[in-house]
Amino acid sequence: MTLPAAPRGGTLDTCHPGAFAMKILLPLLCLLAFTACSGKPPEPVAQPAAAASSHVATPWDAMKADEQRAKDVQKIVNKQAADQDKQIEAQTQ
Repeated sequence: MTLPAAPRGGTLDTCHPGAFAMKILLPLLCLLAFTACSGKPPEPVAQPAAAASSHVATPWDAMKADEQRAKDVQKIVNKQAADQDKQIEAQTQ
């Protein structure tokens, strides 16, 4: 049994500049890919109980709070106007 003849330089480093790198890097990349896709579930990340259940602020939260405050003020103004109307009617009768 004879070994096949080596290309012109005879060694890996002289045959093709990227051949040695490919023979080393390709198996390493495959090994990394198989390890990353092994199907093992990731470690659970512990979160504080308060942070897990708290509301995440959105850009509209402040606007909604302002809107609710305005509605509350309008209710008070309407109630005061109704009370004043009742007082005026009571005085005119």
